[in-house]
Amino acid sequence: SVTAMATHPAYQEIIGVGPAVLPLLLRELELRPDHWFWALKAVTGVDPVEPSQRGRLDVMAWAWIKWARGQGIQW
Repeated sequence: SVTAMATHPAYQEIIGVGPAVLPLLLRELELRPDHWFWALKAVTGVDPVEPSQRGRLDVMAWAWIKWARGQGIQW
């Protein structure tokens, strides 16, 4: 489950890195959309994914990439 994955100690360590991990997570989303959304929200404090986009990894990934570019985050 996504909850089990997001509460795994290794996933939590990634969150613990803080903003420095954003370029790595965003690059990963761009190449292979996966469940990094919980970590992104935990690190940034925002969630650019609209409720209608939930459950669609490619669309959710694009929402985060678009948000990050708007913030000037580079990867």
